[in-house]
Amino acid sequence: MRRRTLIRGAVATALAPAGIVTAAGAAATTGPALAQAADLQGMDVSNYQLGIDYARAATEGRSFSIAKAGGCQLAEGPYVTSSYAGHVGGARAAGLRVGHYWLSGDFLAPTAAADYFVDHLHDYRVGDVLALDVEVLDDSTRLWNDTDVSTWFNRVRERVGTYVPWFYISTGALRAGTWSRTIAAGAHLWAASWGPDNGTWPGAPDLGGQYPDWAAHQYTSVGSAGGVAPVDLNLARLWAFDLTEAADPPPGEDRLPKSTTEQDGIPGSVMWKRTQNWLRIESGYTGPIDGVPGTNTYAALQRNMGTWGYTGPIDGVMGPNSWSAVQRLAAAHGYTGPIDGVMGPNSWRGFSRFINQDRWD
Repeated sequence: MRRRTLIRGAVATALAPAGIVTAAGAAATTGPALAQAADLQGMDVSNYQLGIDYARAATEGRSFSIAKAGGCQLAEGPYVTSSYAGHVGGARAAGLRVGHYWLSGDFLAPTAAADYFVDHLHDYRVGDVLALDVEVLDDSTRLWNDTDVSTWFNRVRERVGTYVPWFYISTGALRAGTWSRTIAAGAHLWAASWGPDNGTWPGAPDLGGQYPDWAAHQYTSVGSAGGVAPVDLNLARLWAFDLTEAADPPPGEDRLPKSTTEQDGIPGSVMWKRTQNWLRIESGYTGPIDGVPGTNTYAALQRNMGTWGYTGPIDGVMGPNSWSAVQRLAAAHGYTGPIDGVMGPNSWRGFSRFINQDRWD
């Protein structure tokens, strides 16, 4: 799915199902060597795949199609993809299983994004896939983390009831994070891993132990279907289309409490636990979430503070330059004092206001 969005802006006029017609000249590909005989072949589509003949795609062995519904990765705000309704109508008329996917981004919080997605679903029916595409594209700068992703899936469940959730992410990004809350939210993994990207299935994706199993695999971006190329092709297990319920979070996954530093200006263990969790998510911190800052915590903090003007070494030794960058971050969250590299109660209050955001729970 790593292509820039063609339609930038608000809701665009949707193609009618009659607008999905055969495009001449693109050759059909044969299916991949299947992981199991019962696995299903399908595709995901957006504005780049106009003109698909879905009846022809069905005869080629495609049994499902996941259409881009929209996203929130553009600075202009959320949008509905112009080809969305036409793709859903064409796939459904041809007897294919139908899915709807949303592209995550910086410009709506997860709950608001889920609400926008649900509010703009076209012809949603129980049993359809509702998918979240987690990657960094267009104007966005940050990959959604486990809390963001699980919040989106759980909010969609609140809105539509029991459903079929798919979590799309590259295997590289998957392996770089932890996803226990997303797993608890019941999301089936839709793994993106293209291998040589030559239209053939490269074998099962490498999850690095970060997810129990893959349900669907986007294995190439150069396939063809229904007379159109290129098309992203996918393999899915039969159980990928099972309805799921949320489970209790795994042991040890309780949310961190909020820090009182925001009120009293005194940094304590809770503030540092939240800081370590933030740095784990954003800046490669791999140490314990124990509320005791040390060299590893400070080195990760220095890496992150490059965004706030720190240009010194990443050595885990905090000095005035490091703390000045922290004060600049605090200034974006209510601190109004000097940027002098000397942390005091007001500096800590501003920093803790940032650290107390729900996304670092």
